[in-house]
Amino acid sequence: MSLFGAFSAGKSSLANALIGERALPVSPNPTTAAINRILAPTEEQPHGTARVSMKAREAMLDDLRFSLSLLGEDASGAAEAELLKRIAALRPDGIHAAGRPHYSFLKAAAAGWSELSPQLGEVLRVGEEDYRRYVAEESRSCFVREIELFYSSPLTDQGIVLVDTPGADSVNARHTGVAFNYIKNADAILFVTYYNHAFSQADRQFLMQLGRVKDQFELDKMFFLVNAADLAASPEELGDVLKHVESNLLQHGIRFPRLFPVSSLLGLKGKHGDEAALAASGIPAFEQSFLDFTRGELGRLAVQAADGELERAAHTIRGWIEAAEGDADTRRHERARLEGLRAAGADAAAVIAEAPPAAELEKELQELFHYIQQRIRYGFGDFFNYAFNPSSLQDDGRDLRRAVWTSWLELQRLLQLELSQELLATTLRLETASGALIRVRAEAAAARLAELLPGFQPAPWEAAAFAAPPEPAPWQSAGVQAKRLYSLFRSPRSFFEGEGKKALREELEETIAPEIRAWMDHAAADWLAHYRTALEAGLAAAADALGLSFQRELDGRIGSMRDGGSLDSLRALERQLQELLGEAG
Repeated sequence: MSLFGAFSAGKSSLANALIGERALPVSPNPTTAAINRILAPTEEQPHGTARVSMKAREAMLDDLRFSLSLLGEDASGAAEAELLKRIAALRPDGIHAAGRPHYSFLKAAAAGWSELSPQLGEVLRVGEEDYRRYVAEESRSCFVREIELFYSSPLTDQGIVLVDTPGADSVNARHTGVAFNYIKNADAILFVTYYNHAFSQADRQFLMQLGRVKDQFELDKMFFLVNAADLAASPEELGDVLKHVESNLLQHGIRFPRLFPVSSLLGLKGKHGDEAALAASGIPAFEQSFLDFTRGELGRLAVQAADGELERAAHTIRGWIEAAEGDADTRRHERARLEGLRAAGADAAAVIAEAPPAAELEKELQELFHYIQQRIRYGFGDFFNYAFNPSSLQDDGRDLRRAVWTSWLELQRLLQLELSQELLATTLRLETASGALIRVRAEAAAARLAELLPGFQPAPWEAAAFAAPPEPAPWQSAGVQAKRLYSLFRSPRSFFEGEGKKALREELEETIAPEIRAWMDHAAADWLAHYRTALEAGLAAAADALGLSFQRELDGRIGSMRDGGSLDSLRALERQLQELLGEAG
């Protein structure tokens, strides 16, 4: 299961409550936190030890350049010494609110550079004390890509891997593909918010991503937890908070959520023997729902798949028995007939890969990209208001020209993040669309093969995961100029009370829209080529798999007729399969 949420939501505390021990330290400055994976110990990694994967050197330098750019520093192409010099000169005055985690990250990196930079690119094996330092000390954690903690607990001993992801407002959250892979591949997603905290902008963007992909999953695997529910003054107040959270989830396309009020503080206390605290924590109610999900919905999928395989095997054996039950002359003629089906079967299977439906795929891609641009346009006002806000543009002695420019950089960052998340969600939709195109052809070919060989049942077709398409370079505007921005801003009063804000928003929209469209068109061309190739490979693989399944069925039936002594063993095998199916039912 994967934990998501803002850094102040108490994800690590909740993980500790689920584990039953204070396994994860809670960092005072976790904006640079890396991914924490908690899993069962092994012979090589005993209980309490950790494997710390450090960032690659160039990846770390790229992170420094990116954070500097958001603070208004042009550090593109700057080498290590120049980056450290720029960081040393940074001052906290006039930094946009969204830039503070990046300022903190840069200063932490500079503080730990001499000690930690030689370890970049390495994988370190550490004990529990050093593990806690790599998590809790920002001058260390900012160099870390991922940590695996090997910890024995009732949770991990069942084979469950708990992933504590960086906060949605962490500087590492810009690596949207990492978080998306956990959304896509996790068996369960836990989104944690804190009882008395409003949803942050980062939370909202993450919830939008969950809303985009929710309908692409076979199961609803999302759980939403309101941590620190023990702060509620009354049941009525708690109910109001839960209604507020549910309303926010609905706004982001998440209906009928599994929503649980919990207290990680009481939960951890309860798991150390205080039954009353445990009952009051809400943790048992969540854990029961989670277990019902894993044993019920997840387990049901596994059982259905196993039942399907048993039924197919029983059906295959029945076909072999029927083929073997005739007299010697009948079996000889039937063997000859079956041998004659090989070429026809191969041709029928190969039809799957003929003339790939590229036009249908292109239409799907173009429609998805069109809707992305529409959603970006509809959401532009919210992003603009967040970036250009009165608290970031006060006339309190700060450098207003610089503040206006960093507000624009924040707006550009929000749009970059939104475009990246939209494209990642689109990969799921394109995989689903491609899989549907392949499945239609595979099912038609399987029906034709069943006509040639009555009783033939191929293995259920399963789409192979597509490789990720080429990731476009982050969108950047070439038409927005600092001088023009400030000419429309002039002063906080004229901007917020006069027409300055409206004029700037309209001009930015007019400038940005064609740039985003051109960027999307370029990405669409690259993606179309990628998915055409992937579709052709998927069709070819489906044809090969179906052809092989048909040939094996022929081999089985022919083989059953060659060995007269095999009939009894086939019947015994069929009985065993039927007994297993009866037990499963």
